[in-house]
Amino acid sequence: MIPFVGGVGAELVGLLSSPVSERRDAWLEDLARRLHDLEGRVDGFHFEQLADNEQFVSATLQATQAASRTHHKEKLEALRNAVLNIAISKAPAGDLQLIFLHLVDSFTPTHLKVLSHFAGKDRSGANQFRRERDLTDQVVCDLRDRGLLRDTRPYAARGRDDAEALVYYDWEATNLGREFLEFIKSPEGNLP
Repeated sequence: MIPFVGGVGAELVGLLSSPVSERRDAWLEDLARRLHDLEGRVDGFHFEQLADNEQFVSATLQATQAASRTHHKEKLEALRNAVLNIAISKAPAGDLQLIFLHLVDSFTPTHLKVLSHFAGKDRSGANQFRRERDLTDQVVCDLRDRGLLRDTRPYAARGRDDAEALVYYDWEATNLGREFLEFIKSPEGNLP
């Protein structure tokens, strides 16, 4: 029982505890399996040494909490790839790792798709983005405000309402945006 939670609240906690535990356990099992798979493919990488890697431990704990809070496969994949990249030392150092993990946690799958779209990695879906203007305009603004997209519109056009969805414009992924996408990209595609 949780203090100060009674009756219906306790029922809800009981109802959610099993699915949350199942999510966490499935996440950790998949992560462990993938880390073991990398062991024979990455020079100098040893699974048992990860316990001594403070950055890996911190990142895994943060990613595990985020993974427990989502059902979106795109976010789970991004979190998994981030942890794998940290494990094999193919990730930015320190604070930037934690910032990027926080971004994955706070972003929607649409954020990841729109950023990938403007980075030139996935130009499909542009028409769908336009049809979902209320959502995608907010996503573009979020990505811009977090330094992941550069606004290429003329200065006079910025901050004005426009008849066209923001995804219509030719935004550019910043260096930070490209580094974020590398961070959440599967390391397995670059291995022998």
